[in-house]
Order: sequence, then structure tokens, then C-alpha cells
Amino acid sequence: MQNNTVERLIGYNGAMNRIFAIFSTTASAAAPASNPHSPSHFSPQETPRSSAALLYSTLIFFSFFIIALTAITLLNGGWVNHTLNPVGAYFSMFMLIWPEQPLGALEFILTKSFIVLAHKDPRSALNLWTLEYDAITLIVYSVVAILLGRILARRRAHGNFIARVITLTGAGLLVGSVTYMTAIEHCSGATWVGFVSLYGMGFDGFDLFPIYQWILAFVGAGILVSGLRKHRT
Repeated sequence: MQNNTVERLIGYNGAMNRIFAIFSTTASAAAPASNPHSPSHFSPQETPRSSAALLYSTLIFFSFFIIALTAITLLNGGWVNHTLNPVGAYFSMFMLIWPEQPLGALEFILTKSFIVLAHKDPRSALNLWTLEYDAITLIVYSVVAILLGRILARRRAHGNFIARVITLTGAGLLVGSVTYMTAIEHCSGATWVGFVSLYGMGFDGFDLFPIYQWILAFVGAGILVSGLRKHRT
């Protein structure tokens, strides 16, 4: 499999605009309706619910990492025994490019993984598999975790089973659309987990077009918005 870095470079400027548009929609859908006739929107339950939302969001955010690591461990074997911070090696270059080409510098740094969790073979010193998280992945994880945390902190959300299923399905698709990994048997560079999964199942001969990720991202965002709106009804 060819390195998917080129595919990740394509459309990153447009990608940021699309992602922030998606999150603006989902955030507005998740926001509770205010009562214009109320003299004050503050209630004694506001602070406890805010604390609960923060706790839920934090747990959900880290659960994204745990779920991905568990799945990869079961499918590929081995556990995380090596961590990397590739973006640090490129920061000096980013600072050189920034004064003259800020957009190019931003695009450059966004394509670099901020966190890499790897299973390194002690005999060959090769990373047998990695999970890689760039800036966009971490932003998506954070926003989805915040939205789900706010939903869970609302008491009436616990009784709406269908809305929860729809919301979690959309969140899972959206999170999966921005998750990257490497597997030494299938790819040499950071590649979308969807492509790696297909190669792992024996499918090959298809082009690694980013459009597949965008389709999954927009479908996931649409389902997530639908679920959030059901929580409001």
C-alpha cells in the first residue's frame, strides 16, 4: 500500500472549514433551548450539570483511544510499548515557513501526527502497528466528546434509548472517519483505518481517495445531528 500522506494533504484547508461547519451545526443542535420569559437562565442545578458534563466528556474522550487500542490489539496482537511525538521534529520548520506562508505552514503542521501510540518489536526495532493522531483528529474527538458529555449530563437523555443509539452511531462514524493507523503488513505510513481494515480483510486494488472518508464523516455528522435533535424533543 502506498503512503497515504498525499491523500491527507489534499483538501486540508477546505477540510478545516467543513469540519467547523459540521461542529457549528451539531453544537447548535445540542444546545438546550432558552426560555425568553424567564428572568434568569441560572438554576441551582447548572453548576452540578456542568461538572457532570465535563466529567462525561473527559471519560468519552479517553474512551476513543481505549476502544481503538483494544480493537487493534485484538486484531494485530501486542500492546502499546512505544510513544512518539512526530510534530515536535517539524516545529522548527513550521516556524520558518510561518512568516512567509502562514497557510502553507498551517497545512504542513496539521498533516503531522501529534501523538503516535505504537507496538514496537524489540528484536527488529520496527513499529508493527501504530495509532496516529493529528490536529484534526484530536479536534473531532474533543468536540464529539463535549457534545456527548452534555447529552449524558441531562437527566431526561437517559430515558431516550432510540436517541442515544442514533447519537452514538453518528459519533462512532464521525470519530472513525478521522482515525489513522499503520500496520506493517498493509501500509508504511499513516492511513485511514477504513482502508487498513479493507486491506486486512483481503480487499485490494482500490484507490485511496479521501472522498470515502468525507462521505463517512458527513453521514456520521448527519446521524449525530439527528440524534442530538431527538434529545431535545
